Amino acid sequence: MIATAKAPGKLYLAGEYSITLPNQSAIIVAIDKYITATIDKIDVQKIQLNSDQLGDLAIPVEQLDQISYPDDWQLVIRTIQVLNKYHFDDTSAFPGIKVTLTSDLTFERKKLGLGSSAAVVMSIIKAFHKLLNLKLTEQQQFKLGVLVMLTLPHFDKGSMGDLAAATYGGVIAYRKFDDQFVKQLIQQNSDYETIISTPWPYLDVQQLNWPSEWQLLVGWTGKVADTQKLLETVSSAEQAKAKEMLALQTRNIITNISMGINNADYSLIGINIFYNLTFLMTYTHQVGINYLTEDLSNAISEAVDLDVAAKVSGAGGGDNAIAIADNDEVAEKLRQAWQNEGIIPLPLNIALLGE
Repeated sequence: MIATAKAPGKLYLAGEYSITLPNQSAIIVAIDKYITATIDKIDVQKIQLNSDQLGDLAIPVEQLDQISYPDDWQLVIRTIQVLNKYHFDDTSAFPGIKVTLTSDLTFERKKLGLGSSAAVVMSIIKAFHKLLNLKLTEQQQFKLGVLVMLTLPHFDKGSMGDLAAATYGGVIAYRKFDDQFVKQLIQQNSDYETIISTPWPYLDVQQLNWPSEWQLLVGWTGKVADTQKLLETVSSAEQAKAKEMLALQTRNIITNISMGINNADYSLIGINIFYNLTFLMTYTHQVGINYLTEDLSNAISEAVDLDVAAKVSGAGGGDNAIAIADNDEVAEKLRQAWQNEGIIPLPLNIALLGE
């Protein structure tokens, strides 16, 4: 018995940084670059892992809950642990499996900044969902992914918006849940079925209707940014105060961009993406983050010169610039301008489905 599923990468259109706060929203785009997970039941009581990025690893089933996993494999193993606790609750019932992971979220062997961690987690959850016929809703699958991240120290401070994009696909307006509420359920040793069936305060995901004539352009700088390390620098009281201000400034922007997308109002999109970028530059300057690198600045300037709405993707410090063009001619002009600046236009499109 075998099951295969894939989960897309993502890019933030608006709402970065402040989205880590409960009841804050962001606009996130699922991108048609994927992690693909294939899971096959095998006759031996082992978990055989194979990744085109990490190599091979084998774990005896009876050691699944006790294993001290290598850092590179922690997301994969923790996801399997969560699925085991949710569905079997006892490793003695867990079947031997082979998990194969393949990725196209890289370019020239470098990460593209598209949220590969979340795509790894959700591709495995989706494949298990098929293999075991779990009959989970998309929201419940997302919540299982959150349980993985919230129980890993390096990932528990994130927004989980990348998990939402990897689950739902398309262009979404995502509102962050109350993570302290969920952490309290975990600390109370609530069973995972109860946790994912319980309503989480504030959580909301809405699909937006992307206009068919609009093009999403992504310019890659070739410089990798580590979002988790950038987020870990935001911890002091002064930084928290700055983030609260960013959240207040961003709320109307998210609403306006959502309306602009649903109503195909390009001018509304353009002005609010500009405001979003301005507020993010102020915030990152206040907290000491190198947000707008020279390459990203050049990429945005080339777009602005063509009257194209553009911004930095994600946490900044590298990776990608995003632009939205409302016609093919200007989109091609921007691609050429980026190439002239050494910015690589990536052949990316919106992933309409999470699988």
